[in-house]
Amino acid sequence: MAAVAELGGVGQKMNMLAIFDNDGTICDTQEVEGACYTKAIERVTGKSLATLDWTICEEPTSSAIALDLLAGDPAAVAKVAAIKDEFLRLLEEECPKFPGDFAPLVGAVQFIERLKKEEICSVAIATGCFDTTAKFKLRCCGISLDDFPHASSSDVPQRRDIIPLAAARAGFSISSVVYFGDAPWDVRVCGILGIPMIGIGRRIEQLRTLGIQHVFRDYSDANAIICALRSLKTEPNKAPRANAGAILEVRRRAHTQ
Repeated sequence: MAAVAELGGVGQKMNMLAIFDNDGTICDTQEVEGACYTKAIERVTGKSLATLDWTICEEPTSSAIALDLLAGDPAAVAKVAAIKDEFLRLLEEECPKFPGDFAPLVGAVQFIERLKKEEICSVAIATGCFDTTAKFKLRCCGISLDDFPHASSSDVPQRRDIIPLAAARAGFSISSVVYFGDAPWDVRVCGILGIPMIGIGRRIEQLRTLGIQHVFRDYSDANAIICALRSLKTEPNKAPRANAGAILEVRRRAHTQ
């Protein structure tokens, strides 16, 4: 018990909200999700996306990308709703063929359960997915989205608004948030919002380049991640400073590949 208490376990709940991204952070999403999204857009609108590399998108959320593509279209709202429905249908169709794309990162479910069970901190989810597709992918991972305060791009299209909305629904101010994310756009928005970030997933070297101090391939070393949470709580001004040069380099490389 002493070891648990030292890490912020029972009886030492931190006044902190851990907000988790979904794709790449909880669910080990890879190529299938993007392919289904693109196909849904093409079937509904007849238009094609210029790229599947979300690092070069100004606002890489499911709603924002679709709305940008449909800018000026008077039927944009109805078409986005149709895209959402078709996207979900395609994901459900592809899931049995590519189960690895709908599986959680190692230890993700157990880690989130531990945060709740041991009352280490509060938990919410903020996703750039549509609400229905996020629920489906999380359900495949063994998590019910409705068990957590959450926000998605079905609520607001911009990630900088999704995260504060999830925090507000959890009863926290944005200053109490530590964000778990996996991508350059997560670093960028955490810098804008002034909140610290823990990097998780397949892009850990890229996240280090962008200035994220605490990065983990998955959740297998739960104690180390909890120690990182505690350090971010006790040390002020730990929000990532937007490394504009590094972010621009990521985008440049994406354009040339």
